[in-house]
Amino acid sequence: MYEPGTLAHHVDYRRLATQRREVSGAITLGRLPRVAAVCARRPGEDDEVEAELRFFEDAQRRVRVEGSIRTTLTLICQRCLRDYAQAMDAPIAGVVVGSDEAAANVPRADEPVLAEGDTLDLHALISDELLLALPSVGRCERADCCSRHAAEPEAPAPEADERQFPFAGLDRLTRDD
Repeated sequence: MYEPGTLAHHVDYRRLATQRREVSGAITLGRLPRVAAVCARRPGEDDEVEAELRFFEDAQRRVRVEGSIRTTLTLICQRCLRDYAQAMDAPIAGVVVGSDEAAANVPRADEPVLAEGDTLDLHALISDELLLALPSVGRCERADCCSRHAAEPEAPAPEADERQFPFAGLDRLTRDD
């Protein structure tokens, strides 16, 4: 476990890659305002995000970053509308680039990570990856929430003779009398 505030905000990604260095540490969730905005409650001082990132150069001398981000976010269940804790373990893998033109030249198999000049904003990278890793629909695992919605019967399909055919009248118009 890392101490909050030990993760650097900006790093020289090229120097880290040539030295094959690793950056790890923690920051409080409150330092990531875009992530804090999707949380159900305001993050406290003890809510932290842990990150481990490795920088290296590949065979084409592109700077790569790989690692993971771990935290627990308080989200709202879309079934019962109550708060629940969502454990997040988001992987990071990409090629660091300094411009939009360079990002366009990154192979399709790789994800471009946009840096500002010679520095990479780690807090922005972590925010982006956490937001992308969020579930599309938040659902808690409470027994009363799951059983209440799982027990609801599906509406039966209408009988063949009860179904309405909106274009059935066209048959009469197309017949020759």
